[in-house]
Amino acid sequence: MTFRDFQVPYTAITNPLPNYTTNSTTFVNTVNQIQTVAEQQKMSKKGVTVIKNQFKESLIVMSGDYARKLGVYAKFTNNPTLAEDVKFTESKLRKMADTAVKDYAQILYDRAQPIVASLATYGITAATQTALLKAITDYNASIGKPGAVRVEGGKTTQQLDALFVTADNALASMDLAVEIVKLTQVDFYNSYKKARKVIETGVGSLAVKGFVTDAISGEAIKGATLSFVLEGGAMAKGAKKAAESVVKKSADKGGFNIKSLPSGMYSVIVKKVGYADQTATVAVADGDLTELIIQLSKN
Repeated sequence: MTFRDFQVPYTAITNPLPNYTTNSTTFVNTVNQIQTVAEQQKMSKKGVTVIKNQFKESLIVMSGDYARKLGVYAKFTNNPTLAEDVKFTESKLRKMADTAVKDYAQILYDRAQPIVASLATYGITAATQTALLKAITDYNASIGKPGAVRVEGGKTTQQLDALFVTADNALASMDLAVEIVKLTQVDFYNSYKKARKVIETGVGSLAVKGFVTDAISGEAIKGATLSFVLEGGAMAKGAKKAAESVVKKSADKGGFNIKSLPSGMYSVIVKKVGYADQTATVAVADGDLTELIIQLSKN
C-alpha cells in the first residue's frame, strides 16, 4: 500500500517505461482485491466467534441459575439423586469444553421437564423450559461455526496467496523497467528503491483479547489479575520450552491484550480484591485471535 501511493506523482517518468503502466494497473487492482478479501476474512472469523461466545455465556448463566433452583428443590424434597445430577456452578461450566456446556444444560432441562409442574414456586416453569431449550439449540448450532469459518478461511488464504503472487510479479516487472532511468532520474530511482523496502515492525500478532466485567452490573473491572497457564505443563506448539505463566492486568475499561502467546489450551485464573476468584479455559491457535469475556461475582 505504501508503494501504491508512492508512485502516483511520478507518472510522467514511469508512463514512458515499457510495460510499466500495464503492470502498475495490475498491481493497484490486486492490492485493492487483497484488502477486500482480507477484511472479509477478519470480519467473518470475528463475527462467528463473538456470536458463539455470546450464546455460550447466556447458556452458562441460565444453566447456573437452573442448577441452583433444582438443587434447592432436591434438598426440600429429599432427592439426593437429583441433587447430585445438578451439582455444578457457573464457574465450573466456564471451565468445560464447548460441547460439555451444552450437555450439562441439556441434563438440567431433562431433569426439570418431568416435574415442571412442581417447580413453579422455585422459578422454573414451562416458559423457562422453552427459553432454556432455545438457548441450548442456539448455542449448539453455533459451536461448529468458528471451525467451519476457519475451513473457509483456508480457502480465502489460498486466494490471498494467489493475489500476492500476482502483485509480486507485477512489481518485479516494474522494478525491471525502472532500471532504465537509474542514471537519468537519480532522485526518483533512489526514492523508488526506498519505497520498495518492506519494513518488519516486529510487533507480533495479537493472540488473546478480552474484558473483565462485574457479573451483576456489567461495569468494567480495572486491575483484575489474569494468569494464563498452559494446561498440563505441556510444551506449547512452536515453543522451545514449556510456556511459563503469562500475567496481565485489566486496564481502566476492563480490557486486556496478549501478544504472541504459543498455541495450546490455557487455564486462566482471574483474581480481584472483593471478587470471587474465577478460572476459565481458553484455546489459543496460531494466527487466530481468541476473545475472552470474564464476569466476576462479588464476595
